[in-house]
Amino acid sequence: MSATEDSLSSSTIGSGNLERLLVGAADLSKAGLDDFIELASPSSDEDPPPMTGPTPEGTALLNRAFNDKPAREVRTSFANTDSSIVVDEGVSERAAGAAATWMADMRQVYVQCAAWTISIGDQEIPVEVVKPADDSCRPLQVEQRFGDEALMRTMLAGPVGQQAQITTLLVRDGDRVLELTFRSLTAEPGSPEATRLGSAMSKFLELAPAKFLALPVTG
Repeated sequence: MSATEDSLSSSTIGSGNLERLLVGAADLSKAGLDDFIELASPSSDEDPPPMTGPTPEGTALLNRAFNDKPAREVRTSFANTDSSIVVDEGVSERAAGAAATWMADMRQVYVQCAAWTISIGDQEIPVEVVKPADDSCRPLQVEQRFGDEALMRTMLAGPVGQQAQITTLLVRDGDRVLELTFRSLTAEPGSPEATRLGSAMSKFLELAPAKFLALPVTG
């Protein structure tokens, strides 16, 4: 057994079940998320499609970062009653040092690639990263709240007028990473849809990192 494998094996043996770090159906009501239900299977549990960045280097970085495979991973998903908001959660564990390396790659994705395209069949879907200063989710402030390091960004995917909004928070705690992703259609600021999304995000952002990091839920 290599030193890396031995390190991972020791970490895994002492880690307990990753499942206990995920939000469960019983947690939803306590957090004021009664309009959400846990889905029977994760909504996004497949390999991501090929991506093309603004440069060859950006393309390589995108596909390396988004196709990174952890040693262990558990996932779950939730949706509200009309499925207008879907929340995907994953907790993963990597070999010693690999989680920090992956987080560094993800940071570079957002530095080098303000936009890219996703190829699904004969479709080319545009993806645009919202600048943190223009994001009502205030990602830079959220990042300061959690773990050894955190990274949060919002992306808009699809043609203008039909864009989906995808906001992802990554939180690293040692060799483990929490991935929390919110998916919805874009909504006008101040609209009922935007208010509902903001409320759900606020509650999940209190609940999921707290459970992952074994912190008290303050919301």
